[in-house]
Amino acid sequence: MLKNILHEYLEAACATIVTAFEQLPHPSRRQQAIHALRVGSKKVRALLAVAAEIPGYQLKTGSYLRALKLLQNVGGISRDTRLQEHFLTQHEKTIGWRFSIAHLLLKTRLATADAALDASVQRLSVKKLAKLPHAFKEAIADIDEDAAIDAITDHMATVYRETTLPESKAPAAAWHELRKRMKQLYYQLSILTQLPHHTHRHREQLRHTKKAGELLGQWHDASELLVFVKETAAHVRREKIPLPEQVSQLIKLLQRETKEKLAESVKHLRIF
Repeated sequence: MLKNILHEYLEAACATIVTAFEQLPHPSRRQQAIHALRVGSKKVRALLAVAAEIPGYQLKTGSYLRALKLLQNVGGISRDTRLQEHFLTQHEKTIGWRFSIAHLLLKTRLATADAALDASVQRLSVKKLAKLPHAFKEAIADIDEDAAIDAITDHMATVYRETTLPESKAPAAAWHELRKRMKQLYYQLSILTQLPHHTHRHREQLRHTKKAGELLGQWHDASELLVFVKETAAHVRREKIPLPEQVSQLIKLLQRETKEKLAESVKHLRIF
């Protein structure tokens, strides 16, 4: 049971990545493909992290994941830049003003990211990644399923129990790490809850980590946009270009939203 669940989960994630990779060269499909590639990558990494806890399991996966890591990073820049442009436009409507210089910088960044992605697609291949499920299946062929289930369950219980909130004045990087941990826990719990051994508590944890990841994701997007706007404003000032009052309004609006999103996340996580 466990062997089939793990193998099928990995096989589906890798197939999603391969299909997404094939769609990257098509502009109309690129953003959906980037999203699918990033989700598939997170699922693969979450599963491999769980598998590392299984007694007797050994598989070197670095060579399978090298191209994937690069694609995920380059695709992430494209994804984040488009999101920033979208959210910036939304906030500008609130104050009735357009930060034209910021949009110009975002368009330049996006063009650079897309060019890098095109170059990566030309010289990279995910053919080796497509072979990972078979290699993984062989690596777990002789494991003791009962011992493996116990090891996975105990490990995830420990990770869940030891996950704590950063201190109130912790840097954004600490919250970003927590966001990534919530995402990984969510994907790992989605595997665990497929087993007949899972409990109601595991299903509750699955729902909780999913919501935590979503809330922290909203905070992250707001926080990154705030950093970008503040850095852009500082750059303009260094060039001795006068900035209108709307820039301060925009920054204050983003600061308030960032604080609110983080407060929502903390409130949810306190019942962790």
